[in-house]
Amino acid sequence: MMSYAGICSPQNIQNNSDDYFHQASLRQIWANITTGNSTCAVLTGTGNTAPIANAGASYHIPISTPYKLTGSSNDFDGTSTHTYNWEQFDLGPAGTPTETNELGPMLRSFRATASPVRYIPRFQDVIANGGNSTVWEKLASVDRTFNFVLTVRDNDSRGGQTAVDEMTVNTIADAGPFKVTSQNSNITWEVGAHKTVTWDVANTNLAPINTSHVNIKMSIDGGVTFPYTLASNVPNNGAYEIVVPAGTVTTKARLMVESIGNIFYNVNSSNFKIINVDYLLNFSTTSATVCQPVDAVVYNFIYNTFGGYTQNTTFSASNLPTGTTAIFSPTSANANNTPVTMTLSGMGNTSSGDYEISAVGTSGTITNSSVVALSVFSSSIAGPTLVAPANGVTGLYSDVNFSWELDTDVENYLIQISTDSNFSTIVASQTLTTNSYATNLALETVYYWRVIGSNRCGTGAPSSVYSFTTGISTCEDAISATDTPITMAEMGSDIYNSFIEVAENLPVTDVNVKVNITHSWVRDIKLVLVSPAGTRVVLSNNQGADFAENYTNTVFDEEATNSIIGATAPFTGSFIPEENLSAIYGEMSAGNWRLEVTDLFDGNGGSLVEFTLELCLAKPLSVAEHNFEAFSIFPNPNNGDFTVKLQSTSGQPIKIDVYDLRGRKVFENNYPNTVNFRADIRLDAAPSGLYLISISDGLKTMTKKILVN
Repeated sequence: MMSYAGICSPQNIQNNSDDYFHQASLRQIWANITTGNSTCAVLTGTGNTAPIANAGASYHIPISTPYKLTGSSNDFDGTSTHTYNWEQFDLGPAGTPTETNELGPMLRSFRATASPVRYIPRFQDVIANGGNSTVWEKLASVDRTFNFVLTVRDNDSRGGQTAVDEMTVNTIADAGPFKVTSQNSNITWEVGAHKTVTWDVANTNLAPINTSHVNIKMSIDGGVTFPYTLASNVPNNGAYEIVVPAGTVTTKARLMVESIGNIFYNVNSSNFKIINVDYLLNFSTTSATVCQPVDAVVYNFIYNTFGGYTQNTTFSASNLPTGTTAIFSPTSANANNTPVTMTLSGMGNTSSGDYEISAVGTSGTITNSSVVALSVFSSSIAGPTLVAPANGVTGLYSDVNFSWELDTDVENYLIQISTDSNFSTIVASQTLTTNSYATNLALETVYYWRVIGSNRCGTGAPSSVYSFTTGISTCEDAISATDTPITMAEMGSDIYNSFIEVAENLPVTDVNVKVNITHSWVRDIKLVLVSPAGTRVVLSNNQGADFAENYTNTVFDEEATNSIIGATAPFTGSFIPEENLSAIYGEMSAGNWRLEVTDLFDGNGGSLVEFTLELCLAKPLSVAEHNFEAFSIFPNPNNGDFTVKLQSTSGQPIKIDVYDLRGRKVFENNYPNTVNFRADIRLDAAPSGLYLISISDGLKTMTKKILVN
């Protein structure tokens, strides 16, 4: 048995060894003594009954959110000596884990404890860092599955036995992080006060998580324990008003919001104070909205006293918007449970926005206050000003970013994207609180978009309608580097670069790379494509068997059938690269494209013989099509044979190109110009599908769709 704790810097998890076996080791030991090389032992009964482990149900949880695993056990001999050990049971590459790992381990193992509950990360770490990952316990920020095993040890002195059970946790990228968003600084609460706890629901109320209710708990010892339940089984809607309980004076208050029927939770990120006071202004509603031209609003609160306090308290307000006045009725109070109204008026000309107003109670030298929120909006909302895409822009890639100017009168923006100017065919619609939006749209399409603002007072007029077009995905002729061949030296491990300069500056819709490399130990080679924008995509790294040679007519294509991983040298044909070439899609094409070839080890040399690049680009498709007179395509749909008829007066040759939906040219020809032009087109062995035909006579260009059955 060997252990290396503390002597493997910088990857030390801890400085000293723990004297227990991981569940994987226990399984190896069991396999060895039952079916392996160590089956010669004489078995003697101990009289100890094996425990039964229960890891509980499996769950879907939000990403980047702490959670806890809770198991249990049963035992004929009792459970008082049981200890529990939760461990992740996923294999993967060695190294420091990251939140984006989709496979492999992300959580270290700890010694067994008497508690069947395992907090991830450890609870003391959650309290210390506000619910974020630690170095050796990562909270996944991506969709993935965690497999967990619970090992129960009964620690019986007659001869201990173990039991195992398993469960899974699936993190959902569309939900989370679930966070407490209030009380995250060293604020002060008063005993008996009404306070609002807020949290980010982050889609945890939706499928597949479906957490409809939560508990709100409080600690007064800095998060060591959470004995106070401030609210139980309340809706998971992001906010709840609680009453600060008596007997909780502290400088180390912390809050927890935990899911009901699930395993995730989170805590606020800071200790805060709770104090006793003689009196309070307890507002039943701490926020209000004014919809101009209305210029007044009323808040209600109860004047509460504590400890028999009977001195008179006078009410006033501070931090009022300019031009606003506050009237209290009554103007003062000295008795517990006195109802009071605070009326704010004069807000007809107040600027739109959010305000925090302090209602102040003054009793002799004692001053206490409560803060209420005021939101002022105009009921008349102008149409938002659109920014991008600019009106009439053409040739956009399918990933389109939208933006418009912010308006202080607007709380929500509804963006609508349609394929017609009347918005009867809306292809994307989203309500947002920000002034930007991104979505993926089809290529070679004219789109129209508008934005409508709204607030709690009403809905405004639509913005102007802008139009734009996405481009035609057109694949250019392949470009080969002119700096090859490049000799790769036998001695030393070096990096060799080959460059291709592209002048045309359009969005990339597809990219393929062809290489020819001679090398006597091909596993030494790492290939990386670097775009002009600096995006790096690993095409192949350490692929091929020992002694295998060469990359011969190797094409890296994201749409290929077979992966380069595990393929056999010399890798002739098309292969899916190790990393996704689509990371480059949408970038502009102009600039230097670089193939970076790393010879990882010395002793073997070779040559980079060929680096060829094939780019598909989104070329503009005009919003206004220039139709030819007497134009027709027939039949359409067809079997690949069809006729084009049109009238042209340009006197220039007529060019016809046909593209598949990947932008690959499947047909091209130039024809003599005649006034009454007719051409019979045959797409030999064209697969069934949608195609684009581009027709130009030097003056007019148009693009139409044809369907091949």
